[in-house]
Amino acid sequence: MELLRRFSFTLLLMTLTTLVACGGGDEGFSVDGEAGSSNGSNDAITITLALADEELPSTLTATVLNAGVPLSNTRVLFQIDDADYGFFTPEKGTATTDINGLANITLNSGVSAGTGQIIALLDSGEESEPFYFKNQGAIDVVVRLGSGEPFADGVAELGLSQISAGATTVVTVRIIDEQGNLYKDPVEVDFSSRCTRTTPETASLNSPVTTSNGVATSTYLAKGCVHDDQIDVTANVGDMNLSATAVVNVQAADIGSIEFVSSSPEVIGILGTGAVGGSESSIIKFRVLDTNSNPVNNQVINFSLNSNVGGIKLIPESATTNSEGIAQTVVNSGTVATSVRVKAEIDDSDPIIASQSSLLVISTGIPDQDSFSLSADILNPEGWNIDGTEVVVTARLADAYNNPVPDGTAVSFTTEGGRIEPSCVTVNGTCSVVWNSQNTRPEGHVLQHTTSDPYTLIDGTLADRVHPSERLNTLGQKYGGRATILATAIGEESFPDLNGNGRFDADEMTTFLSTDISGRSYDLTEAFVDHNEDGFYNPSEGRDVNDSGKLEEFTDFNSDNLFTDKDNKYNGVLCAIPAHAGCSETDKSINVRGSIVLVMSGSKAFFTRETTLDGVSATYDHDSDEDTAEIMNPDYNLNDDIVHIDGESVGGAVITISDLHNQPMPAGTQINFSSSVGSIVGPSSFVWGNDNHNGGETFSVNIKGETEPKSGSLIVEVITPSGSSTIYNGIGITIN
Repeated sequence: MELLRRFSFTLLLMTLTTLVACGGGDEGFSVDGEAGSSNGSNDAITITLALADEELPSTLTATVLNAGVPLSNTRVLFQIDDADYGFFTPEKGTATTDINGLANITLNSGVSAGTGQIIALLDSGEESEPFYFKNQGAIDVVVRLGSGEPFADGVAELGLSQISAGATTVVTVRIIDEQGNLYKDPVEVDFSSRCTRTTPETASLNSPVTTSNGVATSTYLAKGCVHDDQIDVTANVGDMNLSATAVVNVQAADIGSIEFVSSSPEVIGILGTGAVGGSESSIIKFRVLDTNSNPVNNQVINFSLNSNVGGIKLIPESATTNSEGIAQTVVNSGTVATSVRVKAEIDDSDPIIASQSSLLVISTGIPDQDSFSLSADILNPEGWNIDGTEVVVTARLADAYNNPVPDGTAVSFTTEGGRIEPSCVTVNGTCSVVWNSQNTRPEGHVLQHTTSDPYTLIDGTLADRVHPSERLNTLGQKYGGRATILATAIGEESFPDLNGNGRFDADEMTTFLSTDISGRSYDLTEAFVDHNEDGFYNPSEGRDVNDSGKLEEFTDFNSDNLFTDKDNKYNGVLCAIPAHAGCSETDKSINVRGSIVLVMSGSKAFFTRETTLDGVSATYDHDSDEDTAEIMNPDYNLNDDIVHIDGESVGGAVITISDLHNQPMPAGTQINFSSSVGSIVGPSSFVWGNDNHNGGETFSVNIKGETEPKSGSLIVEVITPSGSSTIYNGIGITIN
């Protein structure tokens, strides 16, 4: 039986009249607005009001003339005496005249019956005569929501009642009055369905939709919804709620693919090792999509591992996809470090539809010693005379299987000289801090100018702490400007895995007490800042013959206020199962560490003349000693400070350059050779590289003579990155 929903509302019908004021007070009605002449101070401007139609809403027009000529681009303000009788659209009640002097506005029905009054005003003060209209009372009407011919109340019409996955259909409803005519007033209609209300939605509908001449249409799109989906259509007219429904059947799409989504986390710890991050399991997710790339719900997925070495487990082995097409399983680690993949297969698919996860790494996640690496972007910054020179120091960490440690692993830093940021946390096994040059600066031997010593490094100044020059520096002594940086992290010792089983076995103990392939001990002391770079903690190990390491500081990992030496046991989590006597029962962790030396290079250069290579012929004299030949040419002397050259022959010189501590000059320093006589043959300019070795750098240069005898000098200019320049001309050139 047709459901008839009725309600009463006010259908506002207007009889629009113009009341012409007269002395007797009689009212007359018209729709041409003849009474709308202006009464402003400027008699030449007239404003006339007229309404296009008696039935509202209708267009109200103000005609503005100036001495009979249309007045364009003029703002007109419309005012009504009582909003219960009518209101304007736009609500502010203003419009601007066009080239014909016409300003239009929409007059809408009010809620009350009666006579309303409208006037129009200009910004210049002119206004129209009052324009009167009568708003009549309400009548009862009946409206219904439905569709079809004949009209079916409460039923929405579908363009297609059954659609394939990913397809669309049109949903249409009509609103009619008691006489079966389309209801012309605009009404907002809402469309929804079961599948549009899911998260994420598996269908979509255009909503809300405003009726046009009583008709509202929406488009339904299937985006993963399957089977029957009820569409609900609702609207409110006055105080009456209208509704209609329809059911669309969406056919299931063929399964198109299954894709790997994520592993969380991507690295898990070996079972029972207490790995960094604490996780010994990982959630593996896959997504099933149909041929339209929409997620497939309620699909069974079967999981399997490509390896179960060490007792790796997969729980569950099958799962059902959710509304997002996602199914997941959990991988639990075993006792062996390895990499594993999970295979996901659509249940009963023919042909088989399957996918595989990315590699899931099972490891300790704990930093081990032989994988700890420390580097700096500048090894010899110009930092002895300048504050604020920056160096980026980078730590790289991996576990016993050389897999990157988990993100967020903390690394701590300290420095013998300058200033360094205290810590950083790793991302993909790497993190960096910034070192700055400033006090403290490690003091050491300073080279002096001694003219009688041909090997002394000189720059013409006398240093505060003088020391005879040394041709070859020896570590274990004080050499100024060499600042050791120590980086530490909580980790474990490395061990020699001779049988490749990933565990420290008893028969590997002898090798463990020796050194690794880098020549460093497997068994570790507590970490310390090695001031003199001799490899020993001098205050307690009794090896500091020069007192150069007496101020070395250690990191007290076990908090006993004493420096702890090697314990002859493996400190780590990868001991054999069961454990043996070579494994520490209590101390499973230790500070893994890395050290690097930055040379806080001075800005002034020091020079040593190593040898001069004369470009002359040597004359030999053989005396009664037939085995010995004496050089008779007095100009041929490799140890003097003059390069002798015969004509256009080629001679040369070898010079060592360093800073005040016999250390490398700053990285990027420019070395330029020139001569006041003759010419430089071959390279004459050099750039100092990234260098922290203990000593200066030796350079050689070739000099070609001239046809005329002359005397001059070899000139060496050293320019540091800061612009500091040192010039040396201590080697003469004599052209014979």
